[in-house]
Amino acid sequence: MPNFEVLTADKHSDVRVDEGKLAKTFANFHLVNVEIKEAVQASSEYPLFFSKVSNQQRWTISALCGFAPKENVFETQGTWLAHVTPLSLRTLPFTLSFESDPTTPETLLDMDSPAVAKNNTGKDSGDALFLSSGRPTAYLDNKQKLLKERVDAMQQTASLLSELAELALIQPTDLLIEYADKTQQRVGGLAMLNEERLQQLSPGTLSALNRKGVLSVLFNILGSVFQINRVIRLHNTKFPTRLISNVKFEISKP
Repeated sequence: MPNFEVLTADKHSDVRVDEGKLAKTFANFHLVNVEIKEAVQASSEYPLFFSKVSNQQRWTISALCGFAPKENVFETQGTWLAHVTPLSLRTLPFTLSFESDPTTPETLLDMDSPAVAKNNTGKDSGDALFLSSGRPTAYLDNKQKLLKERVDAMQQTASLLSELAELALIQPTDLLIEYADKTQQRVGGLAMLNEERLQQLSPGTLSALNRKGVLSVLFNILGSVFQINRVIRLHNTKFPTRLISNVKFEISKP
């Protein structure tokens, strides 16, 4: 579990972050949030699904990076194999908290991240967070800009996915994983784009989606399903004792 602390110059002046160790953190996520603005690029790497945000009712876009919790097949021995890294990973080990002030969020740092060197350890490796004056370093300033970019992107994604849900374009789907030893595993909690429903939309609705730049994104999300084969190959390489022979998609029962 993350151990977040509110980031301050007084408390974290001697903390450094080693970006080269972040892949070890990525390994803990089998679903990775992808924002609508990066979905086209992400579709070239990952199979994209929809999933519900934890403890909320809104939908988000998720890249499927593994078939079980804490199993990310794009990470191996500290190396990140993907060429596209979503904002939700690039902002780590930081996040924003809006609990104290909805308009001025606090920056939080995960002190238990493998990339964080604390207590004066690893002082010669990684990027410092603060200058001697207490001002943010260029590294931290860039991270905070990424955090702000992600917040804006999340708001855009939430708005557009709410519209897609109203159009009944989000269809809950189970993954049926078939292992080489003939056993099966059903994975729920995901959803796919309802292609049949998309084709049935009125010309006016399709035109409106196109003007918003959403239609091309939806087609890329549809096509990304074939990336499931890549995830299977990477899984079988990383977990040779649990070889997967096939993954099927089944519409979830209401």
